[in-house]
Amino acid sequence: MELTAGRSPCFKAPWRAWRIAPIGRMPSAPGGGVLRLRTGYCRGLGGKPLGPRAEAYRARRSAGDPVASMDDLKAGLVPVVLVDGRAVAAGWGSIDLPLTAGRHLVEVQSLHSRTWRAVDIQAGSRTDLDYVGVLGEVHRNFAIGRLHGALAANTGHTLGPRGRLNYRQYLPALAGHRRSAVLAVVAMLLCPLILVGAVRLGLLTAGGPVPEAAGFVFVFGIPVAALAGWALRVLWTYLRYNRLPPEAPLDTRPFTPSELAAPTVLDPEGETPALSPGSAGLLIEARFVKADLSSEELARQLPSGQARINGAQRKALDWLGELVPIRHRTAVPAPELVLDGARVAASWTRMWFEVAPGLHRLELSAPEAPLPVPGGSDDAAREVAAFEVAAGQIARIELVIDLTAVPDPERSILHRWDARIDRFGPRGAQPETPAPKVDLRGGLRRMWTNRYWEAPER
Repeated sequence: MELTAGRSPCFKAPWRAWRIAPIGRMPSAPGGGVLRLRTGYCRGLGGKPLGPRAEAYRARRSAGDPVASMDDLKAGLVPVVLVDGRAVAAGWGSIDLPLTAGRHLVEVQSLHSRTWRAVDIQAGSRTDLDYVGVLGEVHRNFAIGRLHGALAANTGHTLGPRGRLNYRQYLPALAGHRRSAVLAVVAMLLCPLILVGAVRLGLLTAGGPVPEAAGFVFVFGIPVAALAGWALRVLWTYLRYNRLPPEAPLDTRPFTPSELAAPTVLDPEGETPALSPGSAGLLIEARFVKADLSSEELARQLPSGQARINGAQRKALDWLGELVPIRHRTAVPAPELVLDGARVAASWTRMWFEVAPGLHRLELSAPEAPLPVPGGSDDAAREVAAFEVAAGQIARIELVIDLTAVPDPERSILHRWDARIDRFGPRGAQPETPAPKVDLRGGLRRMWTNRYWEAPER
């Protein structure tokens, strides 16, 4: 499977240069606690078999592509961590974040903005949180929803308490690296040696030949018992992991400026709260998706004087979407929302408002560039959505931004910033894109023939 191949999952940087590092200085949190966050990955085999990948590389190189690669990933996957809307760290690994006591909103941005969670911080204590996502071009399937049928039930990223993640692919990957699995293999290898040693020491002979039944049980019983114990442990862990309920709605007023309207942030899988009598509800589901960069835009990451990508850079591009680490990394700013004349403290989450019945007006401005753009950028795209909702009903607004950002690897600038409004309006009024999922069919193919063990879904 795509998520269970290789060293998966891993909570170290794929390459040292992409280790997690703070963004700016964290404010002090006297009397607070610590959030220990681990950002990890699952490294799959890629979205296509080796044959087509190699052919694509040869064709691109023959065409003179300066960043010719085997895969189609052309946008960065490096996770950027935000706490209460502020970017605090980027990269893979473990970091301690001092936070004030109370509930906080933790987001992880990557190729898309689909991972967040409300986290409780206790004074004087440490809270452990893990993020896991897949590397490679298959990551894009999360954001654009290419899956159908049974495969659509799988997820390709998660954020949750350590040891309690809702991540169906995480367990098979973890099982291959548990100590119990190693012990089971070692037991199988040592069983014949143990039997020979026991016979030579006379522990089993008792003056006569070893009964065949006893030898059979000794040779096969220990490996079977070890494997059974390992299987039970994996099953128990699976049951323990994928039972985490959605977090309770998060009231953002404690960390929202007083001049902004503070939404309630709902868990990605959470239900909408009950409405007060005589009121209506508004649910805004906001997300962005990064667009692929052109070869010329990616070539800006090449060191000065280098005309073509080298082997190490090509490998980094295929897995991470970057040739070299970006020195001045930033988060994607939240869109600007105005609800009935009041500015909203927006985020890339599911935002809930309780509103009065009747006609309402929601104004959207696409996010502006977080860094200077020397060549200039277009004015922020703007749209207005009007909706009417009756008492006891919920209006669901879908907000999707297609984003093109071309960073400079060394300077604190962007060579291009283009935030386009892809969808904005009542959900269902436009073709619906499924939630981000991951394509697991790569593990069911034959690597060389590109045939499926089962019929692929069309």
